[in-house]
Amino acid sequence: MRTRWLAPFLAVVLASFCSAAVAQTGTPSGTTDAARKQVVQRGHDTYYNLRAHGLDGFQSTIQPNWEQVLKAGGASDPAQLQAALKLLNGIHFTMLLDKDGKVTVSHTTDTEPPNEQVRQGFNDIYSGIDQAVSGFFATWSLFMLNSPFPEVDSNYKVDDQGSQYRLSYKEGSSDIVTLFSKDMVIQEVKVVSPQFTSIIKPHLTKTDTGFMLTGYVGDYTPTSGPGVVHLDVKIAYTPVNGLQLPVSLIADTTLDGAPTHMELAFSNHQIKAH
Repeated sequence: MRTRWLAPFLAVVLASFCSAAVAQTGTPSGTTDAARKQVVQRGHDTYYNLRAHGLDGFQSTIQPNWEQVLKAGGASDPAQLQAALKLLNGIHFTMLLDKDGKVTVSHTTDTEPPNEQVRQGFNDIYSGIDQAVSGFFATWSLFMLNSPFPEVDSNYKVDDQGSQYRLSYKEGSSDIVTLFSKDMVIQEVKVVSPQFTSIIKPHLTKTDTGFMLTGYVGDYTPTSGPGVVHLDVKIAYTPVNGLQLPVSLIADTTLDGAPTHMELAFSNHQIKAH
């Protein structure tokens, strides 16, 4: 029971490590020439940014597709499936994204677990959902809450390669390279560190207010040992008081070759704006 339900969530967490590293880049150091600054400033101006549109934070309820999880885990007996769904649908998750971009996941339950085995399984689910949601928003925030480009006055290099730009900079022991087209469409973000190599290839949709992240393909490869992850994510949005917020997340992953599928729905959005 425990490992079957947790596998999709742990895969998402591993694949999100690369985004956390990218989000911390762009430490200011000196000045750059006008041409490089202009390119990076264009990048900032071209992407939809919830902060720039007034978002301080928001709260949402989260509903996993438990029927899909159970069937993927091998549940087929109708009576057992319904009994498990009744327990699982009695768990209610809420997430809060605060003004600093930190995500907190909380939960309540309609009934107490009937035995210690189920209680431990619930604890694993609580932890798995928390990690999966936090991991997803680490990548999402890079594109939708902040900016996938470093600060204009930070230390970086921009190479004009004809049909695209190559943006490179360093964060601690990690080397970050972003490839994007002349119209600012990011094609790839690569992070190489002593511990891992990770790549994010975003799916972007052009809107009147800038490019929005509607999905991404991610690969996470440890320098040694197990933990190789491939992740394909699709994101849908809903307008809330004029702000675009996630309404669904679908993730197909492989963790060391083992495939999993996860679906999360976000609803009852409550926003805090400035």
